[in-house]
Amino acid sequence: MSLLYKKILRHLPDKPYVYLYYLRHQRELLHLKNPRKFTQKIQWLKLYGNLERFSSYADKFTVRSYIEQKVGSEHLVPLLGVWDSFEDIPFNALPEQFVLKVTSGCNYNVICKSKSELDPKKLKTTINGWLGENFYQQERETQYKDCKPKIICEKYLEDETGGLRDYKVWCSQGVPKLVQVDSDRFTSHRSDIFDTHWNKLKHLNASTFGATEAPVTKPKNLQEVLEIASKLSRDFPFVRIDMYIVNQKVYVGELTFTPGSGMVKFETVEANIELGDLIDLDAYKQWQLSSV
Repeated sequence: MSLLYKKILRHLPDKPYVYLYYLRHQRELLHLKNPRKFTQKIQWLKLYGNLERFSSYADKFTVRSYIEQKVGSEHLVPLLGVWDSFEDIPFNALPEQFVLKVTSGCNYNVICKSKSELDPKKLKTTINGWLGENFYQQERETQYKDCKPKIICEKYLEDETGGLRDYKVWCSQGVPKLVQVDSDRFTSHRSDIFDTHWNKLKHLNASTFGATEAPVTKPKNLQEVLEIASKLSRDFPFVRIDMYIVNQKVYVGELTFTPGSGMVKFETVEANIELGDLIDLDAYKQWQLSSV
């Protein structure tokens, strides 16, 4: 996307922005009168779902109190610090390995496996760039509109793969429906989708990421993962609960209300519609007067 195009697009109101952005990425016109596709319904949520009320649950720091209240602090990734500016980070006091995140967006992460290899100047530029952005403006996901960005530092986690798989549970009306497993996110990203009985649903995979070649083993504590997802999702019409499993312990990373901003590409229209069926737009209409 050209810099000029970005500048022009950024100044547009939400509705024309969303329609143009969707056309550019999906190569089709956006129809929201009676949307059925997942990609369409996510755009409806951005414009009419009143997602601003979910801001504190989309923020990676403020959501921690909700997670603690619902499922207990033992499912929180250990927090090493929280700061308003890069200059406040006490790097000398941090362990050799850690993860830095800016709380008000997606993919604002720095995974540090060796503190001695960090480039402080480059890191400062990156973090300050994220802090200076309003993530909402990028794709008009309104749950980020009122988020106040902070820097958090979390304990470095690693599972048996030598990395960290993401277990993303898609929940509709408080009921877990699907489990998406993302592997090697920062190298050769692979994504697989299973039902809650761990049957692989190849037909639902987005063409954006390929599936893993080797089988993805069913977690021994899958039932615990699903129970945690159920407890955390009951307050929302639709949400994805993103988790990690390390040494059989389940950690909750974040809550995602508009997966992929609805811009992922599916191999078939049928898959797009099947995932769209997880989102009941009437529930959002009824919840306009409700408070989570």
